[in-house]
Amino acid sequence: MAWTMITVIITFSTFLLSISAQHSNYHNSKAANSPYKALQQYNFPVGLLPKGATGYTLNSSTGEFSVRLNGSCSFALENSYQLKYKPVIKGVISRDRIQNLSGVSVKVLVMWLNIVEIKRDDEKLEFSVGITTADFPVGNFEERPQCGCGFDCEGGDKSWASS
Repeated sequence: MAWTMITVIITFSTFLLSISAQHSNYHNSKAANSPYKALQQYNFPVGLLPKGATGYTLNSSTGEFSVRLNGSCSFALENSYQLKYKPVIKGVISRDRIQNLSGVSVKVLVMWLNIVEIKRDDEKLEFSVGITTADFPVGNFEERPQCGCGFDCEGGDKSWASS
């Protein structure tokens, strides 16, 4: 009878520990439930995404992700590049690399080109549009840009274009 009681206590204790661990993992994943925090976990700055992301999915085993915004978003970067984000951005993320990116484009001269890959090399980010790349300091992306005005917003001006 004593062995039966010990077995019940051990089984019940294991069950409680299992529930506790699941509860802890649930809260830890909820706390990190932000596309901005996910970027940081893969060594990217939060400023790769504009303010206002409404949700995201991330398959941690494959790196496939999807980020949802309020709508289309555009703004100027360093007064020389115009960036445009679609309402859904997709790609595959791994440490220091985002590939198969879709939903983000940059205006170069008079053409809009899709940014297809972003690599981090120490303190610089390399953006690829397939045929060419451009490097920028990581520090340029420490803050999240705002739709309509980018990093140079005064008075909180924000504009979303519906799509």
